[in-house]
This record gives sequence, structure tokens and C-alpha cells, in this order.
Amino acid sequence: MSEFINTENKTIQYNGPVNSADYNLKIEQNYQDLVHLYNRSGILDQQLKQAFERVLKDQLFLSQAISDIEDRLKAVENSSSLEKTVSIYNYSQIDNASFANTSFAVGASNALYFDYVHNIITLPKIDGSSYSKLKFFNSFTGQVVPDFFEAKVDNSFVSVDSPGVVVDTTPIYHSVLDSSDKYWKRNVILNTASALPAQTYVYFKIPASYGGSDKSNYMCMTPFPVFGVDIISIHYTTIENPSMSQSDGWTPLNVNKTYDGIPEAVGKVPPGSWTSVGSDIILNSGPVGFYFPPTAVTAIRVGIRQRNYIQENGKYVYTYGLSDIDIRSNKFMESGKAIIKFNAPTGTVIYDVLNVSPKIYNIPEELIPSVFDYRVIYRDSGVYTLENPGSSDSVWVEVTLTQLGDGTAPVLSDLVIEYE
Repeated sequence: MSEFINTENKTIQYNGPVNSADYNLKIEQNYQDLVHLYNRSGILDQQLKQAFERVLKDQLFLSQAISDIEDRLKAVENSSSLEKTVSIYNYSQIDNASFANTSFAVGASNALYFDYVHNIITLPKIDGSSYSKLKFFNSFTGQVVPDFFEAKVDNSFVSVDSPGVVVDTTPIYHSVLDSSDKYWKRNVILNTASALPAQTYVYFKIPASYGGSDKSNYMCMTPFPVFGVDIISIHYTTIENPSMSQSDGWTPLNVNKTYDGIPEAVGKVPPGSWTSVGSDIILNSGPVGFYFPPTAVTAIRVGIRQRNYIQENGKYVYTYGLSDIDIRSNKFMESGKAIIKFNAPTGTVIYDVLNVSPKIYNIPEELIPSVFDYRVIYRDSGVYTLENPGSSDSVWVEVTLTQLGDGTAPVLSDLVIEYE
């Protein structure tokens, strides 16, 4: 703070200015310091207000999501005990370290990559050759928003977020900034509640004015408030110089309608393409990430919706937006391995593994055998082996993932083990 102080510390006889010019200069410097402190106070107050709003609204919708998750977990646990299945529930199940000095050892460069934000496992990532198409940094100031960044909102839906309505918003570019106090929000403020939701498209243009591959293969986003906003659709365009309007020829990110109509795939595939319109909408979405074949994306369009309002100061406020979004070109090794541990439920043992079912939603079902392979590992008298000893408290599954011929990195969302 000291570098911003204007008032000079002068040692003057009799503790005062010796002439009117010195006195006026000191008063002017005092005034400049007071203005600076006042402005800094205002900025900090605004930052605290935005941070408090984010925490408050995220917390509200998170508490609702946790209650829903607890109910679903009870149902899954009851179902699993009856059907004799176990699956991945925690990152700690990835147990490569236990096999470091065995014939099953997985080298560091060959280990599958675990994305702890989106709870997915994919090929070993080559960080030095992977980069964002929306987030930019320099060595002097860190993250920057370049002049060529372009994004826009289209609120032409039949919804409460329509032209002329009162909206309190932050800049869209806040959604690409890696700062906890920066996020894009739209507060649609009404005097009365409405049966309609708030709904909008948000467009992001992929800049062409920098080096690197013109292909993208990964998109991720975190709605605001988290677990409080629906993701309706995700589309992209490949035309040169997109206008970011309906005329750009938008294609669903899930262009092949992968896993069309399968309820458990909702949230695992990009929404907006299934045959039954709206059946793939991600309701109350948390952070999501989607890998797709390398594609020359020039712009992306995301449809989001808020069905609920919060009452604030006698007004009805529909809040939605994005706290993070990114489009990336990620580079991977062509294959990788991981060893995942599965424990038998308390009081039971695993006599035999009957089936291992991978949950990979970004690869068509008929192509799963070309990207997924496995071996079941047992422990017999302290030695790891492929031979079944007859009964086990734990088993391990060595998973091998391989890149698809078109360059798609398979994403393992879960692994379900059927046993007896």
C-alpha cells in the first residue's frame, strides 16, 4: 500500500509548513490519499458483495443438491447389495501405488488421468501440448482478457429474461477468469413471480488470431449457481467468422446422438441433440466436461435456464450464469492404464467376478471394445495374481483405455463390477 501514498513525510522546524505553498501541497497530497482510500474501499466493498452473493446462492442450491444426492445414494446402496455389484465411488480407489514393484506396475507417464472436478478418468494428458482456446496469460500480469475476446447473450426466448426487463449483470468475460470473485451472472428482477423460467443463449467465439491447432476436443463449464441452473443445449459452428447468431449453422456437440434416450447418460453427454426434444437437458447442473472428436470449432453456443427465483427486498430474482467455461485442445498419450480397487461390502466376500461394465458415454457402444480392456487382479497370500483364490475381500481391475481412430479420448465415468 505504501507505494500509493502521496503525502510526503517531511521533517520541518516547529512541526509545520514554513510557507503557504508547502501548506497547500500537503493539503493536496492529503486529499489525493483520501480519494485513493475511498476508491479502494469502494472496490473492496463491491468485491465482498459479489463474493458474498456467490457463496450465498451457491450454498442455497448446493444444500438442495446434497439432499437429493443422499436420497439417491440410499437407493443405489440398497440396489447394489441386492444385485451384488460394486462401482467407483472415490478417487482413493485408484490404487496404482500398491503395484509399484510388481509385474502389474503402471509407469507415471502411462497412468490414466483422473479429473477430480468432473469425476472422470481419461488418457494420460500431455500438459505441455494442451491449451485453452478462451483463457490467455502473459508473464507480466497473469491472466488477461485480450481485445479479440468475443461473447454475447441472446435472450429472445419466451421467458422472463426478455428485452426490456430489469437485469443486474456482470461482464460475460468474467466466466473465463480463474478468480473466485469473478463470475458471470444475470439477475433478472421482477415485481411478481412468473410461471415462465429465465432462459438465454450465450455465445463464445473461438479466436483465430493466435498460434496452435485449429482443432478443439474438450469443453467444460460450471453454471452459476452451481446445481441451480439447467443446461439446455450445447452447439458449435465451424464457419469462418461466425456472427454468433441463429444464422451460423449450429451443430449439436453430441452430433451423433450418442446414447439417445438412455436416462443414465443425461449429464454425461452434451445436451440438445436427442430425438425426444428436451430429454437430455441437464437439470440443476453441477460442473460438466465433455470430450469429443478433434473439431475446428469457431464458436460455441450454450443454452441455460433458471426455473426458480429467490425473493430479495420484495422482488423476485431469477439468477443464472456461468462461474467458469473453457474450450480446449488437449493432447493425450494414445493409451494408458490404471488399477482400481473394489472392496466387498462389509460382512461379505467376492467369490468370482462375473462381469466388468465400463460407463463410457462419449464413445458409441459398438466401439467400446476398441477403446476399453481390462484384467481382474486378486491377492493370494500377499501376492498379486490373475488366478482367482476362491474368495476375496477385495479385487483390483486393471483398466486400459485406448484413443479412438478419429482422435477421441475415451472418458470412463464409472466401472461396475458384477460378482458372486
